[in-house]
Amino acid sequence: MKKMAFDFSKNDLFIDTDKKLNKKERDFLEIVRERYKGKNEKYIIFTEKELRNLVGERGNIQEFLDKFFKRRIYLKLIEKEEEIFFSSFPIFDFYLKNREEYRLFVSRSLKSLKESGIFDDIDLLLILLFKDKKSFQLYLAMIKNRNQGGFLISRDNLKELLGVGQENYERFYDFEKTILKPALDDINQLTKYNIEYTKIKNSDGFTSKIMEIEFSFDHKLSSILAEEIDRLLLPLRDRVDSISKISKVIEEALLKEGVDFVRNNLYHLDKGISGSLDDAICLALKETPNIEYTEKYILISKTSDIFLNRFIFESRLYKELLKCKFYYNYNFLKVLRGMKVGESLEYKDERHKINILYLDKGRESTIEIYKIAEDPTGEKK
Repeated sequence: MKKMAFDFSKNDLFIDTDKKLNKKERDFLEIVRERYKGKNEKYIIFTEKELRNLVGERGNIQEFLDKFFKRRIYLKLIEKEEEIFFSSFPIFDFYLKNREEYRLFVSRSLKSLKESGIFDDIDLLLILLFKDKKSFQLYLAMIKNRNQGGFLISRDNLKELLGVGQENYERFYDFEKTILKPALDDINQLTKYNIEYTKIKNSDGFTSKIMEIEFSFDHKLSSILAEEIDRLLLPLRDRVDSISKISKVIEEALLKEGVDFVRNNLYHLDKGISGSLDDAICLALKETPNIEYTEKYILISKTSDIFLNRFIFESRLYKELLKCKFYYNYNFLKVLRGMKVGESLEYKDERHKINILYLDKGRESTIEIYKIAEDPTGEKK
């Protein structure tokens, strides 16, 4: 799909659903959002036990899913008071049940919107979890000013932004307690950002009126990202002209695409490139992976077996990995710990690709370990 270009500093975005989510639907959507990794995900797996816990012993799973699948999301973009984009779509297309496992197929519309590039910074499923529309409006203002790390807004403009009439909440204390703080709590709890604010008065007096509010925010993973960026840049530093610029590019790619995407693209970047790598890094990390380069893997180990529990499965996995000289690291362990029963896992590093599927209740699990093919000179293809 061709990328659509929208400047969120100029556009107003409105997102709504046909009905407000009830508690069960919110709990369900929170799990969906946690498991939905992005545009390449075809379906999300739930066990019957998980859904039973959600709907309760007396609830009907099929009725709950049928009702949820009818929900639609309405989205529009406004520029200079003119509607320039509108979309209406469901979250899921359909679901199927296979024994005690449900597969919920993600809406093609949701995936297409992700591929369009409009929502690189905005998580549509997250927005539906906000308790109030005011939270979303403040979140959107934060996204618009993300690169600045904050923004300053007058008291009256903040009221207007959050849809509060100027005649309401004459005392800032009441506005702060009823409107502003709940919206901030929503954002801090649900998003990947921490947001704070400072009140600016018109003078230093105790009874001085609050005229402006200064918001500041940062990513919750900032310190972890800094360490990862240093590791990724280390072998490329001598061939990069602007360390600060490329660090920012890598940071944005890490947030949007993840560590594996960045590591794999940077690892193969310097092949056939002479001189500075700045432009090549920007191109490789800001766009889709280079389709001219395709990794060639050789299967070096395959295990298919039934395991009594996950502990035995992981013990066997570690044994097979060590045989293949794969020394698992923090990133791999983190991904492995997040893997759910029935969920396929693919992990890549500079030399290996690992495909894992763990199934319980007497079903066969698989472990496949691949190594990047090498030519006769010992170089990777």
